[in-house]
Amino acid sequence: MANEEAMINLRIDVDYPYPSRAKSFLSVALRIRKRKSHDYLKNARIIAKMINESPKQVMAYWFFTPYTIPDKKLLDLLNPERHEVGLHVATNPYREWKILENETNRKVNYYTIHGTESMLAQLLWGRKIGEKQAKVPPDFLEKFDVGHRFIKYMFMLDYLCCEPGLKGAKEAIGRYNENEAVWSVHPEWLFKKGKKRGPFYQVLKSLLGVDSELGTLKIRTRGFAKIASYNTEWEKNIIPKDDFIQKLSERGIDVFTFLERK
Repeated sequence: MANEEAMINLRIDVDYPYPSRAKSFLSVALRIRKRKSHDYLKNARIIAKMINESPKQVMAYWFFTPYTIPDKKLLDLLNPERHEVGLHVATNPYREWKILENETNRKVNYYTIHGTESMLAQLLWGRKIGEKQAKVPPDFLEKFDVGHRFIKYMFMLDYLCCEPGLKGAKEAIGRYNENEAVWSVHPEWLFKKGKKRGPFYQVLKSLLGVDSELGTLKIRTRGFAKIASYNTEWEKNIIPKDDFIQKLSERGIDVFTFLERK
């Protein structure tokens, strides 16, 4: 039986800076590290807000590459009580570690390694052909993976969410929602589906117990616009507040309609 009081541990590997894969690839290929774009780390900010709003015990371990170093908007959301900043090694462990600590003013204790299977991705990240990941010295930081302290199980939530009907993700959460389990995600797949990873927003929302006010929304597409409304809007007064409107905007909703009562 799942322990409802158990700590929810998240490993968040922030591989790419933008929700758009094409824009992210171009940014990495050209070695662009500017962080002024409105959509820079947009999905990461959404996840951070969800974690902060969760009524459950949550600890998130964030791992950033040299191209996804958190800007002030994201750093302000990463309070140390629920968030720890770590390094996602891309090519040069020590140099990247120093840059991350200097630019975030946070002590970095843990690291993960950014792996690449395809030759194109290896070239994109400045590695040699066949070099799937950077080499990390044995005396480097503490690796955050299975076998690390409390980590007994590591589940790739975005990978499990690619299964039809989210069956794999729901079964895993039902069986392993305990202190020894860590849920691993990549923000770029929060709403998007790929060949091996799928949109994990709905499952993460359920795991954290947040965004219940968005659960009964009816969303339809008209041309290029997404329009949302409540199925039961005639049963209650609806007064959309600023934070609710912001959530709709972050989740790609263009128009929200509701009955206005006198």
